[in-house]
Amino acid sequence: MKKKIPNLILAFASFSALMFIGCDKEDPDAIKMDEVSVGAQTVMCADGNEYQVVDLGLTSGNLWATCNLGATSPEQSGSYYAWGEIEPKTQFGWDTYTHSKTLDNGSEYITKYCTDSIYGRPDQETKLAKEDDAAYMLLGKDWQIPEKSDFNELMTKKNCNIKWCKLNGVGGFLFTSVRKGYEGNSIFIPLAGMNDWDKTRWAGQMGWYWCNTLYYDLGDGTDPDYVPHYKSDEAASLRLEHTDVDNHLVKSRARRVGLPIRPVYKGEL
Repeated sequence: MKKKIPNLILAFASFSALMFIGCDKEDPDAIKMDEVSVGAQTVMCADGNEYQVVDLGLTSGNLWATCNLGATSPEQSGSYYAWGEIEPKTQFGWDTYTHSKTLDNGSEYITKYCTDSIYGRPDQETKLAKEDDAAYMLLGKDWQIPEKSDFNELMTKKNCNIKWCKLNGVGGFLFTSVRKGYEGNSIFIPLAGMNDWDKTRWAGQMGWYWCNTLYYDLGDGTDPDYVPHYKSDEAASLRLEHTDVDNHLVKSRARRVGLPIRPVYKGEL
């Protein structure tokens, strides 16, 4: 009888090799770091550190930071901030929110940026003052949290191509300029989720980024008598989501939750 053990060993070795090749297959969504460093330039900030920005050739003149506030690489989440706070933290509730206080009856009372007496003391302020803008306070006078119009400009097809991808295994979107003279300049924005109470949620699935204004609610269009208004307890934020039809919208988030910040630079290089 012929021995079959060598044949079995050979078959097993061939199977193992195929399995190894299959496991080592590259992720088709993966991009390399050099794809997100095109057009990057360095700015010295007020904190003494250097920050990189990219000129996408936008009409506004905005230069977008390559990283979230508190991050050192484009795919990192960075720090999470409640809206209008300038220090990161780990607990995100109304009871820890700088611009509110708890009344004797247990309800929360908003003390700044309020347009409705139902929520607190109305001051009719809807846009963050410089002292409450984390980007301005931490990086310097030419920096700020983006306005809603800044995000809308970034998402306009005549300005940028938007591509779902992964950088070092982290999912997010690559915004690549199509403006003449700036083609190929790009920034990567990760789906960093949010911090709600004391937990980071939805990281890798969705991403929210603060705007510098309260959320202006236009309604859903079904009520002819609806009066558009600023919502005192919610702020505007960019929402990024990877789905079959990528949803990139400026929506609302409760002011107390922790979101990352992607700063814009409005100064000279």
